[in-house]
Amino acid sequence: MKLFVFHHGGKRRRGGFSLVEATFSLGLMSFGFLAMAPLLSVGLKTARLARDDRATAQIAQTLIEEARQGTLASGTVYLDIQGTPLNSASTAAYSAQSTSQSVAGSNSLTQMTLQITPVGAPERTRIYAVVFQTPPAPAP
Repeated sequence: MKLFVFHHGGKRRRGGFSLVEATFSLGLMSFGFLAMAPLLSVGLKTARLARDDRATAQIAQTLIEEARQGTLASGTVYLDIQGTPLNSASTAAYSAQSTSQSVAGSNSLTQMTLQITPVGAPERTRIYAVVFQTPPAPAP
């Protein structure tokens, strides 16, 4: 059993990386990150488009329910990112324009068309159409 080993005069190899190996590794990693940079912008754009699609669908669902209850007025409504109605267009994230008309041949059916547009992106307009039964008029 050896308790102590002394090295006199001989070179002892130490663990670790040489400067050339470290430089090569950093260069290889940098090249990989630069190759993946365009994917980041594509991913961010796709996330924004998915968020807009989800938000417009939720806004349409809310406005359709209001129309079914008879509390939605025709015209343009400005909404924030959560779909809450706003008083002005200055801070709005979405604008929703609704039009309603009676279905020909029926007194109780109404057709509503919603056009929801993200502010600043008119090419992303979504159009929703629904036919529903008109709520009965309140008795006098």
